[in-house]
Amino acid sequence: MSRTVRFAGSHVSGEVQSLAGMAGPIRFDIGGERPVSPLAVAPWSDDPPEELARVEPLLQRLRGDWPCVPFGVPQTRTDLPSDWLPPAIATPWHTQAHGFSSHHDWQFDSTSEGRVDLSIAYPADHPIARLERSVSARPGQPAVDFRLTIHPRRDVELPIGLHPVFRLPDEPGAARLVLPAQARAWTFPVDVEPGRSALAPDQRDQLPAALNRDITRLPFAEPSEDLVLLTGTGGRVALENHAEGYRAILTWDAEALPSCLLWMSNGGRQFYPWNGRFRAIGIEPISGPFDLGLAHALNRNSPLARKGISTSTALKANTPWTTSYAITCEPLS
Repeated sequence: MSRTVRFAGSHVSGEVQSLAGMAGPIRFDIGGERPVSPLAVAPWSDDPPEELARVEPLLQRLRGDWPCVPFGVPQTRTDLPSDWLPPAIATPWHTQAHGFSSHHDWQFDSTSEGRVDLSIAYPADHPIARLERSVSARPGQPAVDFRLTIHPRRDVELPIGLHPVFRLPDEPGAARLVLPAQARAWTFPVDVEPGRSALAPDQRDQLPAALNRDITRLPFAEPSEDLVLLTGTGGRVALENHAEGYRAILTWDAEALPSCLLWMSNGGRQFYPWNGRFRAIGIEPISGPFDLGLAHALNRNSPLARKGISTSTALKANTPWTTSYAITCEPLS
């Protein structure tokens, strides 16, 4: 069973679970009557164990934020427009969505009042040897700092991603996504869920305002599931929750993770455990082609690659790769 460790600082308190190293919920004191809790927690987390056993570990206690190495699904999609189809490659070590660490328990290496350090060892045949992760309350501020270090066992090129998932209010349009003026948007090449996508598929390299729906006003009124890849964000995206009066700001190193995947989940999945009851937005810094598989990430002729957008990260054997990111909260003025 997954273990949970709590941490707290002057303006932040939260939880980190061993399963997938997921952090959440996290509460931020921004000066109101009560703390705000911007990260999503799946409503099925307390379903009966026999029900939860029907789904993969990643979904059983889905919440908050976690790292994905490699990012994306293991299978190569063959139902995409022809110029999205990659050459076939063999990756027998990539068998689970968002990587080994998303489905197994991490080890708590060190815990203090305001910080949690975790790690996980990958299987011996995997090109990644180990991941390390830290989650820490920033002293004196309503902010949490995250750090991820990847220890490669051998040279490898793969997609890497972070997976913060934020709650959305129930009222349509009561949240506002704040994007930099230079951001560009790509919609998923096909419907994310058949008949459930609000966005027209395969819109390429558009200003967000040029898409067929306004993606900055969320949630949509109708049940839907959509994926949008953003480029040119500069490593900053904010989500304003006007129903609760706060702004959550995600910042990251855009040199390391040049794109941001928006997973807009608005009750569009009707099968278990979703059952139409999950409403959230993943704001996910990545080096990857949406959540497509490793073969797609290495495809030098994909529409993204032809635009000069990096969809993978090259790692060197025995050379640690590290990136940092942060979530801060502030009241809406």
